[in-house]
Amino acid sequence: MLITADPPGSLRRRTADTTRRAIVARYHRSDLTQRAFCEQAGIPVSTLLWWLAKARREAAPATPVTFTEVPLPNDAQPDRGGGPAWAVEILTRTGVTLRLREPLAPAVLRFLLRGARC
Repeated sequence: MLITADPPGSLRRRTADTTRRAIVARYHRSDLTQRAFCEQAGIPVSTLLWWLAKARREAAPATPVTFTEVPLPNDAQPDRGGGPAWAVEILTRTGVTLRLREPLAPAVLRFLLRGARC
């Protein structure tokens, strides 16, 4: 186990990534329950659970980025004057980025966000 410099007075120990991955691989090869494995390895069950979740996240393929054009209604088309590239940029909780050259009325924004399924 690798002990790192945490804030003074902290007893927290950190395990190197390679050691963590080796322990998770050893757990997967074992026929032991999580509790029995942890007792044998000398680690808390909560730590093993955290490492298993982290291993699943690391193994999951990255979600590809996709772009979908959401057309504006004809009566809401902004005037394309000169100026900054984006007047408004909205990043939704679902990962959709909406960039607008001009600010739009709230009703039009609502229409766009519904169309983008945000």
